[in-house]
This record gives sequence, structure tokens and C-alpha cells, in this order.
Amino acid sequence: MANEEPRYISLLDRLDSALSRNSRWLIALFVGSFLLKLIYVVQSAESLRVTVPIMDSEYYYNMAVDILDGRIIRDDAFFMGPLYPYVLAILMGVFGKSILVVRVVQVLGGALTVLLTYLVGKKVFRPSVALLGSMQLAFYGTMAFYEGQLLKMWLGTLLNMTALFTLYHGRGRPGLGRYAVAGVLIGLSALARANILVFLFVVVVWIALVSGERRRLAGIGVLLVSVVLTILPATIHNYVADRSFVPITANGGVNFYVGNSEDATGIFYPPKGINLVTDDAVKKYVERHLGREITASELSRYWYGEAFDFMRENPRRELVLLMRKTAMFFNGYEVPQIESYDVARQDHSALRILFVNFWMLISLGLVGMAYSIKDWRRHFLLCGYVLAFAASVIAFFITARYRAQIAPILALYAAHALIVVVPRVVENVRRQVLPVAFIVLVVVMTRPGLFALADDDVRWRESTHQARRWGKLGNIEKAIEEINRAVELKPDYVDSYLQRAVIYKEGGDLFKAVSDYGRAVDLNPNIPSVQYDFGQTLRQLRMYEPAIEAYRRAIELSPTMLEAYNNLGITYSELKRYDEASGYFRKVIEMNPRYTKAYNNLGAAYAQAGDLDGAVEAFRKAIETDPQYANSYKNLAMAYVQRSEIPAAYDTMKRYLALQPNDGSARGVLEKLRIVLEGDTVQTTP
Repeated sequence: MANEEPRYISLLDRLDSALSRNSRWLIALFVGSFLLKLIYVVQSAESLRVTVPIMDSEYYYNMAVDILDGRIIRDDAFFMGPLYPYVLAILMGVFGKSILVVRVVQVLGGALTVLLTYLVGKKVFRPSVALLGSMQLAFYGTMAFYEGQLLKMWLGTLLNMTALFTLYHGRGRPGLGRYAVAGVLIGLSALARANILVFLFVVVVWIALVSGERRRLAGIGVLLVSVVLTILPATIHNYVADRSFVPITANGGVNFYVGNSEDATGIFYPPKGINLVTDDAVKKYVERHLGREITASELSRYWYGEAFDFMRENPRRELVLLMRKTAMFFNGYEVPQIESYDVARQDHSALRILFVNFWMLISLGLVGMAYSIKDWRRHFLLCGYVLAFAASVIAFFITARYRAQIAPILALYAAHALIVVVPRVVENVRRQVLPVAFIVLVVVMTRPGLFALADDDVRWRESTHQARRWGKLGNIEKAIEEINRAVELKPDYVDSYLQRAVIYKEGGDLFKAVSDYGRAVDLNPNIPSVQYDFGQTLRQLRMYEPAIEAYRRAIELSPTMLEAYNNLGITYSELKRYDEASGYFRKVIEMNPRYTKAYNNLGAAYAQAGDLDGAVEAFRKAIETDPQYANSYKNLAMAYVQRSEIPAAYDTMKRYLALQPNDGSARGVLEKLRIVLEGDTVQTTP
């Protein structure tokens, strides 16, 4: 590789000098990038993609609303990164629950990231390279797209770039304060998305071997303590809420399984047999499988265990999968998860103005990184950031919005390639055959077409998500119209009918829901959760015998599915076959002595069969297993009434109303019990 300077080096020197002397143009960079992003935000202000949050966005939005309502401490451990919903709650508290205003603030943060990209780039590259890199980032459409969603990507990127700026800005200066600040920033970023902690190892190595810091051990210590102290409140919260050790979030296990399992393809798909509409934390599925309630840490360990079992049993397949995910990560295709950038780009012309795509950034960025190896000390932190982030994503699954956080650094290396590397190669093209071949190879191997999803797959996702949004708005007609498009695109896909069945249920059309569950079962009769949902809907229609058959099939496929046993018992109770019902409830209790609903249902079956002593005993056991389960108190009170134990009935109903103060009918019963106790009448019967 030749070392000659490009011929226009003097022009670059003059540009660099001008950039260094006058910083007023930085305001233009910031304002210009903000306005570019704002155009998209305004143009898409009425789009269902942003006005009706679903899946991850819905989780964050609902959590923010809960925080605003005073529920700052959650009932469970955090399932997804907690920082963003708390930031979202602050924004909504200040500006009101306006999604548009939140989006404007987020793209403002994105413009600040563009500015930080220049400032970081200036520490490593020449100012002209830093300027071109930051301008490429400003015109990178995917960045603006995800900054305009109710998603945390923008926040993590902003924190990461601020951390990098802090580490570079204080380099060579006395004091360890910058490591404390950087540690807090990395810790906050981890609270948004924990995979940044892989980069922490790079920073430690950089401080120890590259930075030139005299007090290396002290610097590392300050950094690590700052990270831990920043994360600690989330860990304490999770322990208080769940009584288990969850450092940040409980979703790591299932995400790891999605990327490392029998059905893994490298991108996100829900684990087979799980409907994320009804089981978004994938906890119900695991509890059905294990036959007991589980903590958040057990949930994560379960999925990690399933993934590692697959990896041990299929090392060759795992290696191929790992290679595929690596190639996908460094490919120009913007892999969709919830939203498709490519579809949104067709719908919104503002995104077409932002012409820079990931293919440009990754191909030129890799070239720029490759030509920086000889000056590895200068580039260690930036290249380490890209590679550490890549490793943290590849270990799980690939999606454009996770990968977007390396875009600022890639933009800098792409600019380095355009300004320094490519001109140098072109100027000596006859003697640069191998470098030219390398550049061409990188461009070809990263072209988006290699891993692009089929158009039907992308459209199916879009129609499914749009249907869900219309359903949330209560417009079932529009929801059905959209989901029918999905069914037409994939008529042999189980999830097509499952999604439509859920929409029919939401709209109250249970017969059509049953029909779609039946089609899903016909396509694949071996998914226990589908059989269970089929049974639930059949029971709602009082089609008891087919419901029993569906529940039994679910149990055959998953013998520890307690909910199937429990609802099978309920079905027999509704048929007034109380002995059979009691048998299934006792089976549940035998499998899990802490299953409160089974005790309550067993008590109800005994009461309906006339065994009041057995009913009282079962209801008392239900209360013992879960003192907060209100229905057990109400049922026990009524059993006491039937046994003419009025004082006990009165006390028990009071305890029920303490848990359910808005139950007017129960309050009426309590008043009648009071009258009987006070002897105002001998004729009043509760």
C-alpha cells in the first residue's frame, strides 16, 4: 500500500486550518442536521407507525405512563432497558403526552450526536474527515427513522458518543474525573441497552495499554466503580420487585435463544409456539412448560439453558449460524424487526432525501478501518467500539436498529476512506492492484441483496403490525382488512391465522376466531400453546367437548402445562361434572402446590357439589398460598354464609373488599351480613 500523499493535500490542509480556526459553522452543522430529521418527523406525524405504539414501543410508552401515575417502582423486574421509559416519562411530564413533541426532542438528540461525531472524529482524524463523516451521519436515513420512533436507540447512541468524547477530550490531562464521567455514561447506556458493557472491556484495555495514563489502575478502578454504581439502582429495584438477582433486564435469555436455536436464522422471530401479543415477556410459556411460577432470573436462565443445549448438541450448525450473523451484521441490508425502514422510505419522501445508506457506511467504513491498522494505537478505541458492539449483537440476532449505534463511527471511517484512502489508491492505481481488489471485494460482499428478506416477508410483517395498530384503535374492520392482506401473502403460515384469530377475539367475533385457530391447528397440530388458545376460545363459546379435546392435546404436547389442566377442570365444572373437575384441580396442586387458582377452583367445585367443608379448606389454602388473591376471600365468605358462619363470613368479606374496594355487589353483601350480626332482623339473608 503506497504512502504517497494525495495531490490535493494542500487543499485539505487549508480546509482543516479553516475548520480549526472558526467553530461557528458547528452551529450550522447542528441546526442543519436537526432540520433534516425534523422534516421526516413532521411528515410522518399522523402515521400509525408512530401514533399507535406496539410491541417494544408500547412497552416503553405504557411504562412511562405508569411512572407518571406514580408507579415509579415496578411490580416485576425490568424486562427491557429501564432508562428510556424513565426519560420518556420525564419528557411526557414536561411536555404532556404528545408523541410528536417526544419525537422532536429525540431528533434533537440525534442532531447532538451528529455534532459529537465531528468532535470525536477531530480527535482521531483530520478535521475535514470529521466534517464529512458527521455530514454523512446527518444524511443517514435509517438514523433519522429510528430517532423518530418511540425506541431507545437514539438515547444509547447519544450516550455512547458522549462517553467517547469524554475519554478523548481529557486524554493527557491530570485527574481521573473523565473516567468517572465516562463510567456514568456507559452505565446509563447499559440501562438503555446492556450490550454496551462489552465495550467496557475495550475501554479497560485502552486505559491499561494505549491511553498513556500514568495512574492506570486508579483510572480503571474509577471507571468500573462508576459503571457499577450507575447500574446498581436497577439491580436493587429488580431484587426488591422480584426477589431475584437481575443486574439490569430479564430479556437477555430469550434474545439469546432467538439467535441460537433450532429455528434461528440470524434475525428476530418469536420462539415457536409463542404469541407475543398475549405473552410479550415469554414468561407464561416457560411457566406452562415448567409447571410452576418463576422469577425473572429463572426466566432468563431457562432460555440461556435452551440455547446452550442447542449449541452443545449442534456445534457445526452453531458455527454456520455465527458466520451467517457476522456476515449479516456487516452487510448493507437494513434488517427489519418491528418496523421496516425500506417500507417507510417508500411512504415518506423525507427519508428519500436522506440518501446515505448503511451499505455506503459499512463498505467504505471497513476500508477505512482496514487502512488504519498500522496506526492502531490512535484508532484502538474507535475500532474497538465497532468490533465490541458487533460481537454483542452477533451473539444474539441482527436487526437494523441495534446495529445503528455504530453508524457514527462507521461514518468517520467511511469519510477517511473517501478523503484519504481512495484518492491515494487511485493516484497509484497501477501499483495498487491488491488494494483496488480489496476495496471492490468489500463493496461487493456488503451489498444489501445478499441478505435482503423476501418482499412478501416484509409486507407480511407490515400488514400484521398495521392490523394490530388498527385493533388497538378499536377499528376492527380496518384491522381485519390489514390482517387479510397478511393471510393472502402467507396462506400456509400458522402465525397468519393466529394473528387474525386474536383480532377476531378482540372484536368479539369468537366463531371466526375459532375458525382461524382451527386452521392454525390444521397447519401444525403440534404447538401446545395454539391448542391451548384454541381450547380457551372454544370454551368461551360453550363448545365444551371440542375444548376438552384441545386442552387434552395441549397436555399431550406439554405435560407440565398447568393452565391446560386448570382450564380443563373449569370446563368440567361448567358441565357440572364436579368429580372430574376436582381431579384436574388436584392434579395441578400435586404438580405445583403454590398454584393459587387451582385451590380456588377446587373450592368452587367442592361448593357446587355440596361439599362445603372441602370448599372452605380449599379456599383457606388458596389464601395461604397467596394472601393477595382477592377471589379466594370472596368465595370463602360465601362458603361461610352457606355454613351459617356469619361472623367468619363478615370478616372474610371485609378482607376481600380491602383488596377490591370497587366491588359494589360485595359491599351490598357485607352490609347484609352486618345487619344479620347486629340482630336488626332475623329474616335478612345475604
